[in-house]
Amino acid sequence: MTITALGYIVIESSAPEDWQHLLIDTMGLSMAKSEGGTDHYRLDDWQQRLTIVKGAQDRIAAVGWQTRDLKGLFVLANSLKDAGVDVTQGTSANCQARACGHLITFEDPISKMPTEIFCDPLIAKLPFSAGANLSGYETGDLGLGHVVYFVEDYQAGHDFYTDLLGFHTSDRIVWDGGEKDATFYHCNPRHHSLAIMPPFGEIPPGTFNHLMLQARSVDDVGIMYDRIRAENRPLIMNLGKHTNDHTESFYFVTPSGFGLEIGCNSRTITTGWHAKTYDAPMIWGHEAPGTYS
Repeated sequence: MTITALGYIVIESSAPEDWQHLLIDTMGLSMAKSEGGTDHYRLDDWQQRLTIVKGAQDRIAAVGWQTRDLKGLFVLANSLKDAGVDVTQGTSANCQARACGHLITFEDPISKMPTEIFCDPLIAKLPFSAGANLSGYETGDLGLGHVVYFVEDYQAGHDFYTDLLGFHTSDRIVWDGGEKDATFYHCNPRHHSLAIMPPFGEIPPGTFNHLMLQARSVDDVGIMYDRIRAENRPLIMNLGKHTNDHTESFYFVTPSGFGLEIGCNSRTITTGWHAKTYDAPMIWGHEAPGTYS
């Protein structure tokens, strides 16, 4: 039994009002529920996908990975325990907060991220309709999107995510003379739901690099790109196209300080897929501000 998809992200934020503006007015999500300083957002037919919790810190409070069913959850819980990971069974209140049937929680020993594995997500009665004149996001069996971690022990990370959680290698990118290195992993047809990188420069291990959401059209990506720039949100990389998954995207800084990639036209894993290594992350674009004219 293995992870089947990225399910949800929970973010503690000192600026929940800015998140609300970004998610609803700029990106077309809808508020599912708001209570006691916690805001739950929809971007598809799930009851919630992104949760913003008002707090003093700005951090990832939980990364939620989906497994197929309760049996799969038990198998993963036991495998984690056998590997020495401290696993906690979620209470009924925990499950209600995450809008799922069952879950376990633990600290990912590789990324140091607060991590949850769950099954039986709650589906909303009414279908989702994107706002802000956008067409919506590619989710379903592909899951929410992908996350990227900076990890201290690259090989241990590979072993943990593939051998224990059941991810499969999609491909790898090594660039800047080998200074930068990223490996990409899939658990469903999405090209990657997870990627890991050794830290470089002043980036410490255990840093959450970015979350990616896949829009349904290049027009949606362009519209959001224009809005982000009009709102003077810091860009990390301008529009570009990746070598490995062919995603056309841009990156910007969220109100909590980590990156958010908005992309489209990503290719998927097909039968007979063979992992490759690329010597650059982009075919065109994806330049940092100040490095292009």
